[in-house]
Amino acid sequence: MVAVANVANAALAARAETFTYGGPYTNNAWSPLGTPQHQPLPYYRTDNPMPQGRPWGGRDSWNTNYYTDTPNTGVTRYYDWNITKLQCSPDGVETTCLAVNGQVPGELVTANWGDWIQVNVCNAIPDEGTAIHWHGLLQKQTPYMDGVPGMTQCPIAPGTCFTYRFQADLYGTTWYHSHYGSQYASGLVGPLVIYGPNNTAYDEDLGPVMISDWYHEYYETVVDALLQPLPAVNIPMSDNNLINGKNSFNGNGAPMASFNFTRGKTYRLRLINPSAAAVQKFSIDGHTMTVIANDFVEIEPYETDHVTLAVRQRSDVLVKATGNATDAVWMRGYKPPPCWPTHGGDEVKAAIFYENADRTQAPTTSAGPNAYDQYCGNDPLSQTVPTYAINPGEPSVIEIIPIEFRPNGTNLLWYLANRTFRADYNDPILLEAKQGSLDFPYIENVHNYREPCLLFCSSWSPPTLLISPPGTNRSIRFVFENTGAQPHPMHLHGHNIFVLQEGSCVDDETVVGGNNGSSVPGHTNATLVKMWDTGYGSCWDGSITNAGNPQRRDVQMLLPGHYIVVQWNQDNPGVWPFHCHIAWHLSAGFVWTVLEQPDFVENEMEIPQIMAQTCTDWSAWTSRNVVNQIDDGV
Repeated sequence: MVAVANVANAALAARAETFTYGGPYTNNAWSPLGTPQHQPLPYYRTDNPMPQGRPWGGRDSWNTNYYTDTPNTGVTRYYDWNITKLQCSPDGVETTCLAVNGQVPGELVTANWGDWIQVNVCNAIPDEGTAIHWHGLLQKQTPYMDGVPGMTQCPIAPGTCFTYRFQADLYGTTWYHSHYGSQYASGLVGPLVIYGPNNTAYDEDLGPVMISDWYHEYYETVVDALLQPLPAVNIPMSDNNLINGKNSFNGNGAPMASFNFTRGKTYRLRLINPSAAAVQKFSIDGHTMTVIANDFVEIEPYETDHVTLAVRQRSDVLVKATGNATDAVWMRGYKPPPCWPTHGGDEVKAAIFYENADRTQAPTTSAGPNAYDQYCGNDPLSQTVPTYAINPGEPSVIEIIPIEFRPNGTNLLWYLANRTFRADYNDPILLEAKQGSLDFPYIENVHNYREPCLLFCSSWSPPTLLISPPGTNRSIRFVFENTGAQPHPMHLHGHNIFVLQEGSCVDDETVVGGNNGSSVPGHTNATLVKMWDTGYGSCWDGSITNAGNPQRRDVQMLLPGHYIVVQWNQDNPGVWPFHCHIAWHLSAGFVWTVLEQPDFVENEMEIPQIMAQTCTDWSAWTSRNVVNQIDDGV
């Protein structure tokens, strides 16, 4: 039976007009998102030079390759943040949170496509480092600003500050979050909106709608239980679900979020799933939606009555206000238990009030037929066609990577092709590569896809067989095979990935048996196929959905017992983790580290001295304090 919010207290929860900033409940970390104080967003920030009437000039979503043609507006957007640990109660239950300038979720960051964003982050957490990742941005000019401790920087030490500066090189809806341990599960997240061309007209932009699971225990407590030695097996289970950091819990009357509609208008909603583990189903009673973008990629619009968001995915949707002027309806976020077990609180609701609705009464509308859909995967690949077409071409390397959850002797950890991961906070991989040192510890799981040697590269780890002569297309194709019972939202930093195919693996024998990786269906002109000490085969039959213009995004769901085939171009020198974005999987070693164009990193990349300063500050702090790195660190 579906768990729903307690209707008896819904009238109190829906009284948006009585809400004042800070809230009637003791919650000193309240965000203005989803309150009457939050105004619709503009089409773009107007304090820019505007050639051809728009900050990005004549570029549009149909004819501009935004991976190679980024405007440079010459404008910088400045933000100053103080990261603190405090007590808060998003759902009326007090717990320990991590906040940006006292807010959970954190402050909304906005910019125009081509602007620069500069954020001064001061770490006021007394006993933890931190680092901020700008999810989905390519960081092509500033790979050292990706915000992953142990990879691009040392953590920001308590009592110190660090300034991130990077370009808004893609446009659309995204978010930022801590990449230090699982801090983001305790609230250190926030929305980031980059205005750019629109492929579909609308009247108002209602801004971010962040639908997230919520835990009543601090993330360190959750991770500590997760990583207890065997025979303990503890799967973290969330306690509630939030929209823009708001919901009630077990009928305690804590306020819910609210939004305003005017009959006849079309609204843009920027849906974001910053959950630690939950798949989210989004719906609005009695309304359909038009999906116009997934992650940072505009797509050919299609209609639906519900949207599925894996962890860290975003979808921009348009909703036509087709109700009556006196209507009030429920917006719903639902976390299906089959996708991740929970303690309850599976549904969060927010009130949508039309212009003449009675705001003293809760909506009484009923959920649509698919509001509680139990399917954990994304919409079909055939349905999500990018507006700007790109053919991925043939790859230079194909790698088959089975995923397993197994013991390392004392703990259960995640292994990708027999390798797990742990970060070294004191020695970031990018800074080592800049010094020309490419002999990384095995536990950092670093993979260097440089130009192939001619026949058999026995010095590579693992040894690599050359299938055919190297081509000019320096792209990589991965076949991830999920042998276990849990889903994995797969995310690659520094790139949008082509999602070529997905499907079921027949059985585990197909994955762990096979032919040592020496044959992959559909490789045709591929140059390399990775080989491992224990052989395994491929579930993939070589087919590609929309081969000339496959789906692109930065997170794609990999279902249990399934495979996905992804590809990306090696056009962004740096160190880029490819990982599951479930916080608890990431904590347990689920990271594959891609070192891209190390020769460029060593000889041409200019890395500012401030990056080394993070390590000086971190070393000074850790010389006086013990770092409680109980997980893999990122």
